[in-house]
Formats: sequence, structure tokens, C-alpha cells
Amino acid sequence: MRLGIGLPHQRADGRSFTSDEVMDRARAIEAAGFDGIWVPDSIGRLQTPRPDPLMWLLLAGAATRRVELGTAILQVPLRRTVELAQRLLTLHAVTRGRFVAGLGAGSTVADFNALGVDYEARFKTLADALPRMKRLFRGEEVDSASLHPWPDAIGGPPIVIGSWESGPWLVRAAREYDGWMASGGMTSFTALATGIKRYRDAGGKRALVGTIDVDLSAPSAVLDDNDRFHLRCGPEEAAHRLQRLVELGYDDALLRPRIPRDQERPRHHNEGDPTDAELHAIRALVPLESVVH
Repeated sequence: MRLGIGLPHQRADGRSFTSDEVMDRARAIEAAGFDGIWVPDSIGRLQTPRPDPLMWLLLAGAATRRVELGTAILQVPLRRTVELAQRLLTLHAVTRGRFVAGLGAGSTVADFNALGVDYEARFKTLADALPRMKRLFRGEEVDSASLHPWPDAIGGPPIVIGSWESGPWLVRAAREYDGWMASGGMTSFTALATGIKRYRDAGGKRALVGTIDVDLSAPSAVLDDNDRFHLRCGPEEAAHRLQRLVELGYDDALLRPRIPRDQERPRHHNEGDPTDAELHAIRALVPLESVVH
């Protein structure tokens, strides 16, 4: 199983990171042995700052050489199709193919209200936008627009679809795109088992579980199969839960560190940002020799 992890969003004092700080954190993640850096997408729903995910990933890509870079999950209906395709193609090109476009319809009304976008039409918008972007990636003209991809960027990034395990987009992810991402933070072992079976039966290849909260300082307890999936537990229990994902057939686990506010931290350490030692402890949950690339 591959392990991915997110980047912190702000400093302990509430100020933004500098480009150097984002790049330093990306280097630390790569040095710890993680396989991917994945950044979520939110506009308008939260009470704390959130960066543009593609800008954060561009910095991470400039600072690293091996680690995969991905969005988890970019809400396509909130963007203009051609403009978004250009940005995705650019990131694909400058990172030499390390970028994976995790895309979806979105599920939070507040984000749509913030941009004045029709929430009810989000699936129709996604269904229209994705084929157009794929054509643009191939160098085709779409509604008088052409991106004229660089020769070594033709085809664009792999596309992973984020969707619920019971919906039709899971099957479309298997048949038309390069992967499917389930939401670990909003689902259970039972739902994950149902989803992976539907996905594999439809011919799907790469399967990821995103937004998995991790806090290895939390007390361990048995996680019921119908409870929301998380890794807020001790290392041994966390490794056991990840192994269960492997047994179900998932290829990637994308982790979201949750460091408690009252936990003793190095002075001025950024909330939600693991120390180097914590990064290595999280990475050690899955032995390197078991990683399949």
C-alpha cells in the first residue's frame, strides 16, 4: 500500500506559510518516505484559510523529485472547464508526470454558494467537463479552444474520480478514468468493502482512500465496521486498520494529521503539522518493502 499525506495550511500564529516553508515541508515528507502529497479543495465552507491546491502542489513539485502529487478532491463544477484544463495540464507538464488530478463533483453546498454556482447541477456539469478536458489534453479543439499541449504532456494527467461507494460515478471511474477515491473520513469499513467490490467488478484498477484522520497519540479502541474510518489510535492499531484496507484491495491511503491543540508541541510548531519524528512514525505504519509502485 502507498501512503500519501497532506500539507499544513497555516502557521501556528495564524499567518500564511512562505513558499520556502511549503517547499521545506514537501521535502521533509519526501525524505520520510511517503509516496504522495495530496491537497484537498475547499472554497467558502471553512473558518480558517485554505490555499489553492494547485498552487500548493506546484511548490511541492518544485521542491521534490520523486513523490507523487495529487488533488483530493478538486471540485470541477466550481471552475471554468478550459481554464481548469490548462492549469492541470501545466502542473502535469512541469512535474514531469508526477501529478494526479483527483476530481469530483463536490458535496458541500457552502462552496457552491460562495461562488454562485448551481449545486443541484454539479453532476451534470462534471459529466460535461471531464470529456472536454480529456479532449483538450489530447490536443483536440473543443468549442474553439485548444491548449496545444507540449509533446511530452499530451494526454494530460491521470484522472482519479472521487465519489461515494454507492453512486454511478464509481462505475464510471472504473470504466472511463484512471482510478477511484473513497472518502475515509466520511465512510466505514462496511461501505469501503461494498465500494471496492463494485469498483473491481466494473474493471477498476487503482483505488484510493482519502481524508483519513491520523493521530497516533490517541488512545486505541476497537473500531466497529460501521463506524467512520480513522487512525486516531495507537500505532499498532493504526497499522492493523491499514492492513485491513490492503486486504479489502485498496492501493493507497491518504492521511490527514490531526494534532490535538493541548498536546505538547515544540515552540511555535504549526497545528496539524507533524514533526519530523511524527512523520517517520506515521510512515512506518506501512513497511517500505510492502509498497507497490
